[in-house]
Amino acid sequence: MRVSFPIGEAFANVRTGTARSGLLAVVILVVVLVAILFDTVSVVLISSKAESFREAGGAVRVLVARDGVDVDACERLGRIAGVVASGAVQEQAPVVMDAMPGLKVPHYALSPGAADLLGIDVVDRAGFYLPTSLAEQWGMHTGSLIETDSGRGELLGTFEFDETDGRDPRLANAFVDLAVMKMASECWMETPPGAGSSYDDLLRTAVAPDAVTTADIQISAFNPAVHVGADGYREFQERPSKYGLLAVVVVAAIVAAGATARRRLEMSSNLHAGATHIDLVMVTLFESLITVFVVGMAAFAVVAWIVRLLLPAATDQLLPAYVSSIVVAVLGAVLGGIAPIAFLSESRLFRSFKRRI
Repeated sequence: MRVSFPIGEAFANVRTGTARSGLLAVVILVVVLVAILFDTVSVVLISSKAESFREAGGAVRVLVARDGVDVDACERLGRIAGVVASGAVQEQAPVVMDAMPGLKVPHYALSPGAADLLGIDVVDRAGFYLPTSLAEQWGMHTGSLIETDSGRGELLGTFEFDETDGRDPRLANAFVDLAVMKMASECWMETPPGAGSSYDDLLRTAVAPDAVTTADIQISAFNPAVHVGADGYREFQERPSKYGLLAVVVVAAIVAAGATARRRLEMSSNLHAGATHIDLVMVTLFESLITVFVVGMAAFAVVAWIVRLLLPAATDQLLPAYVSSIVVAVLGAVLGGIAPIAFLSESRLFRSFKRRI
């Protein structure tokens, strides 16, 4: 038998609907997409919980050592693998505004890394920054000028700072600016959600050598009121939805096998007409390959769109895993499709033909 014969026969069966490949393709595609969508939603929930924890400052650890923090060492921590960002903070003399001479407003100087931790869009000129809520309360906006006891200052920008979620509230009502500092009193370091105090020994390296034995060193959470629960990575690794990706292989194989088994009468008729057992196996194989190729391409397109829409930052990590699941699922469908014919004897097929079942 020439290879072109079963290939041509398979294409003809798919084109005319004899192979019932349309319904089979839809069923397998739906099964694959439901399993992957369920897993994607599970990952989104885990990621959202970790992101909420991070936005509330729960992943930030604060080291306090009065005038004992080496600013350069603190900044360098942010370049270490596993550390998200780091920066130094130093309390300055309060600011007195000419418009409110009786009010002393707290004032903090930040290193560039600390500004990044607060989400401040730094402008490269002299000026100050305010929490958005405080700027609105004072009726100020970016570019506003204000007279203070240290001269005229420009509001260069604002940053979001929620003092109601349990975080350290000091910066919620303070002037903030960037300053060139050698020493500071605080070093802030953001770690992966769920890391807890495991990075504290690393954070202690920000203390200047000559201050290690003299400074009173304390480390605490920037926002002790929020909790991420179990370690995010462990939650991801142990998520129940990933087993759905394994189950879809079995489901796809069973569905394909069932579709082929329903064609026993047709197969028996072909044998009666002179086709060989190997002919039937080869034709069924190529029918399955054609069907699952279409399913695989459609599934990949839809899954790629879903992942980029729901988890754009994790596309590079998740998409290869989902593509592997699609490939294994379609291979399972191919094996399931040919199994009822490959392991069914000709005599059994003839008996099916005689009984018309």
